[in-house]
Amino acid sequence: MRGRHSPKQQMSDNQEEILDKIRERVLERERELRLKEDKEATIQATLQALEEITEVPREEMERIADEIRTAHETPEDTITDTPTLIDRESENLPATVREALSKLPVVLKDEFWEEYQIQTRSVAISYLLWLIPPPLSCHHLYSRHLIKQILFTVTCGGLFLWWFVDFFRIPEIVEAENRNSARKILRKLLRHSLNRKKR
Repeated sequence: MRGRHSPKQQMSDNQEEILDKIRERVLERERELRLKEDKEATIQATLQALEEITEVPREEMERIADEIRTAHETPEDTITDTPTLIDRESENLPATVREALSKLPVVLKDEFWEEYQIQTRSVAISYLLWLIPPPLSCHHLYSRHLIKQILFTVTCGGLFLWWFVDFFRIPEIVEAENRNSARKILRKLLRHSLNRKKR
């Protein structure tokens, strides 16, 4: 009868269904492999960026990569290619630090920003400290330049000439110190992360 399918037609339909499932599975597997390759490429790019600003040997950097892949990585904290920096101050960070942060897990990124907010220096506060006449001005000490501060105090601000020039250099001094702090914080964070892994 017309309403019934012959055994050959039924077999053909079943084969088509099986082939469709196989095709779907193959495509799904290809997507998984592609994602895994992209993730591994991202991790390797992160290691290269970190190597440029740290003194950590390559072997230890590989351990950090393992930690990124396992301990700190959750579905929500997966490493992505899209930077998720949370603050405008990220524009003032060194390019290598910015690149490294954009590829680190959210857990490490949050730790960095918490520490950076504590360590960062303010141009406004530096100017307020500059307003105190030499030799009592302590804006160099605020920027963690102890030797410069000692010389500044001993020379009475270079007989006020150094003190006057600093008025124009304070933004540059503060920015340089904040960039240096960012590098130090990242190194400290990576070493601490490595020590936790060893334990």
